[in-house]
Amino acid sequence: MKTIFITGSNRGIGLELTRQLLRSGNRVLAGSRDPEKAESLRALQREFEQLEILRLSVDQEDSVLSCFDQLASENRKVDLLFNNAGIIDWSNLNEVSPDSLEEVYRTNLIGALLVLRASLPCLRKSSDPLVVNLSSRLGSISLRGNTQLGGALAYQCSKAALNMLTKQGAIDLEPQGIRVISLSPGWVKTELGGSEAKYEVGESVRLMLETLQNLDPKASGIFLGEEGSEISW
Repeated sequence: MKTIFITGSNRGIGLELTRQLLRSGNRVLAGSRDPEKAESLRALQREFEQLEILRLSVDQEDSVLSCFDQLASENRKVDLLFNNAGIIDWSNLNEVSPDSLEEVYRTNLIGALLVLRASLPCLRKSSDPLVVNLSSRLGSISLRGNTQLGGALAYQCSKAALNMLTKQGAIDLEPQGIRVISLSPGWVKTELGGSEAKYEVGESVRLMLETLQNLDPKASGIFLGEEGSEISW
């Protein structure tokens, strides 16, 4: 049984990750901004006693520190961290506002950094710690211009920046035995992805978990697609 921490676990990909990882026998620490209103998570908790719901707002440093300080004080370990929480603004270059750009970065990049940094004491207690930053092909600089999807400038830039956090995090944390990768879920039918997306959320999560199960035990600082193929930065 692994202990797995998932941010943004109250809906979409985070909720489905929680569900599938519980069904495969893991303990899940589910971060949620408002646990009292996370009805789907609370329903899962009634079914699986190994689910813990923790109050966490990734864009608020005090919330992140409070959550992980409590875990560290209880000598808890985290084997696998999913930096999943994310938001999107579909506005293009001419439309996006500075306030919206800042809001997207605060959740998608700064939140991921705060969680990664605060979780280190728990990750160090694992024999094989892995951090998975949920990225997107929209964060690949190399792929821009090779897709018809436009707009979402703030989101695309935030995911490109998240990929740099993955690369630098892998370098900085290698001496501690902590691996960091970026993983794209593909285009998924969620509130972010919309109804025209390629994957149902369950299929996307299944593919990602298969990719992680087959991951080279030394792999770090890489960017993978949901089916396991490497994506260019």
